[in-house]
Amino acid sequence: MRIDLDNRLACSFPNLYQDRTTGNRKSRMHDGFTCGNGWFPLLHSLSKKLEALIMKLPENKRRFYRATQVKQKFGSLNFYMYDRTPEMRVLIDKAIKKSSKTCEVCGRSGSLIQIPGRWVTTSCVKHEKITAWQEMEKIDIHWTAKLLSLFEVFL
Repeated sequence: MRIDLDNRLACSFPNLYQDRTTGNRKSRMHDGFTCGNGWFPLLHSLSKKLEALIMKLPENKRRFYRATQVKQKFGSLNFYMYDRTPEMRVLIDKAIKKSSKTCEVCGRSGSLIQIPGRWVTTSCVKHEKITAWQEMEKIDIHWTAKLLSLFEVFL
């Protein structure tokens, strides 16, 4: 994911992504969000809900409810936490299911694709030929970020 989108998630949800900037080597969050830019709205929506649930916890328990790794694997989102409540688990499972129908490049509707010699990814028809992460990160999804800003109240 592009660094500006990565930073926006880490800064907007400091409890959930507390390991993103601390260099905690027990967590893989120091690697950043290792997925495509198109999942930014999906991750933002999930993060907003998880952060709200974390804030409802007693203050001395919050530090245990944090993301330890966020990545794409076999075409769908993998979202790991140090600890999570049953309600958090349901939200994460919904986001994982949604990711397998969301283009990882642009965020539009997509499907799981595997072409021999390539990784498995979720892509729309327009982006199914992308063959490397470097190509994925060059795609400008500012239109998605702008839409997110306009409709953030509804997420």
